[in-house]
Amino acid sequence: MGTTLQLAEAHVARLIAQANESLSDGAEAPWHYELTNEVDNIGIVASESSRTLKVNPAWLRFVVESGDFKVCVADEIMAWYLLQKLTASA
Repeated sequence: MGTTLQLAEAHVARLIAQANESLSDGAEAPWHYELTNEVDNIGIVASESSRTLKVNPAWLRFVVESGDFKVCVADEIMAWYLLQKLTASA
């Protein structure tokens, strides 16, 4: 595996910065990320004060190297927003 953890983490850091710039309206809790072995792949922990994208570092390196970062990681945040809208209107 040629992708370093630092390179893979840089992808996530950019994603989080973009999410906080474009998806948050200022009144919403900001996004953060955490590299952790607590999850097998990826997960989201949300509270009133923050949203944390938890990412397994080995899995992250794999999806960055395979070119699947957007589908596997970036789309996770968009899916979270979609689910919030669907459950709020139900």
